[in-house]
Amino acid sequence: MTPGVPTLLLLLAGAGTPRGLPHEREAVQKRVAESGRPTSPGAQAPRYEPEDTVESVVSPGGRFRIHFTRQGTHAVPPADADGTGVPDFVELVGRTYEHVATFYVDLGFRLPPDDTNPAGDDGGDGRFDVYLVDFARIGDGAFRQETCLEGVTRCTGFMLQENDFTGYNYPSDAEAVEILASHEFFHAVQAAYRPDLGGVASEGTAVWATERFEPALDDLEHFTRGYMLTPDSTLVLDPAGPGVTFIYGAGLFFQFVGERYGDGALVALLEESVRQPEARWPVLLDTCLRRDFASSFDAAFAQFATWNLGTGPRATPGFGYARGEGYAPVAKTAAELPTTNDRVRVAAAASRIFELPGGASFVGASFEPEPGIDPATVHLVIAAVTDDAVLRVATVDGPDALRAQVAADDATRVMVAVVDGRMEGLGRYGRLCIAATGQAASCAPLESMDAGTDAGSDSGTPDAGADAGTSDAGTVDAGRPVDPIDDPRTPSDDGGCQAAGGPLSGALVALLLGGGLRARRRSRAR
Repeated sequence: MTPGVPTLLLLLAGAGTPRGLPHEREAVQKRVAESGRPTSPGAQAPRYEPEDTVESVVSPGGRFRIHFTRQGTHAVPPADADGTGVPDFVELVGRTYEHVATFYVDLGFRLPPDDTNPAGDDGGDGRFDVYLVDFARIGDGAFRQETCLEGVTRCTGFMLQENDFTGYNYPSDAEAVEILASHEFFHAVQAAYRPDLGGVASEGTAVWATERFEPALDDLEHFTRGYMLTPDSTLVLDPAGPGVTFIYGAGLFFQFVGERYGDGALVALLEESVRQPEARWPVLLDTCLRRDFASSFDAAFAQFATWNLGTGPRATPGFGYARGEGYAPVAKTAAELPTTNDRVRVAAAASRIFELPGGASFVGASFEPEPGIDPATVHLVIAAVTDDAVLRVATVDGPDALRAQVAADDATRVMVAVVDGRMEGLGRYGRLCIAATGQAASCAPLESMDAGTDAGSDSGTPDAGADAGTSDAGTVDAGRPVDPIDDPRTPSDDGGCQAAGGPLSGALVALLLGGGLRARRRSRAR
């Protein structure tokens, strides 16, 4: 065989026989679960057929073993242009997973532990295993958790990936494999810390990871709609039913965290999950932000809600996201001037957004929480906008009076957001008032007040280590200006500070997102 060509190992399908009961997350470690690997006759679909001859090849960097067959339903494309004896598609998979793993290591993340298991099926050795199987267009990949080494942490498993992407609406096999490898392998990275942080953190950070790996891929852009359709839904609880698309859209929040605080904040979130094995992910993130960034979950969420006003057609250079033009616009409720709503409800880690006509000299807003409600984590944001830009933004934070205004004579619309930055709790209510100069309303603006700062101006820039925003009416919290030409993959030194749930049908998610099979979604990590 030509030097440098990986050695093929022939493995009989079914060599990994079922052993014991299915693995439970709380089980004591070093006890191997029943083999769920597709080479086992008892594994859940997709799995190889008994008559399939399953081969494997080691990836160029030696970290992965790629399993495949050349026959039947699960056959990989046979093309072998380089004449190595290994199908080109299999070599593509091996190279891509190596590239992804190296990228995550360079960001500071752990990789899955060795899965050597003399007593059970480990795919032949301690390398991470990727099995190429036919998902029959109901998904395109999944990480399957299998064994943990230390209590409920340092878990590993294996990957299932679509064998040929026939019938999938990907531009190319290379892009398909990049998306699958970067997203699904990040679930394996999560499991190397603690795999039970819930769907929002698990899927949200995996969507972020794909965007971080290759911003040209459109996974994050596509999924932002899942969050932006319902920004009034709490971010800190996993939804049920059709709301499952929300957890992929939650990748937008982790994209915000990465852009605002740096990659280190996401690394720290996972590291902190090991130190606090019972804590919920918002508490872990809050710990990291307070310790390392002079910030908090509350402050971060308020700024995230502000950035969300400038996405899609309203993406504005110097305001918010580096690539916000590719993200879905945030949903809002239309209202007229003046307007008063005596009982506006806002959930924990959520925002209620209203849109009103512009053109007035000034538009003001006030929010009065109901008696007995602690206003400390309530924020009021008001922005003057056009159809294609955010002009200026003002924000006020509790516990002081929530009243702000913006100059709006050059604005076509005004957006007002009531934001709750709590990490848990039931919905809270308050009275919202919005009015223009001269209108008979208690919140009518006072022209002597500071009326906000242009969204892209330097005066709206918070310090690198702290979030802007004080209790003074009209204080700008426009976010860290980001030059749209900056490459967010540039390593940041800001840093200081899992995969739960059952399988999710890619076809179901495609239907819910309205994007056809390109919407996909991987079967969720287990």
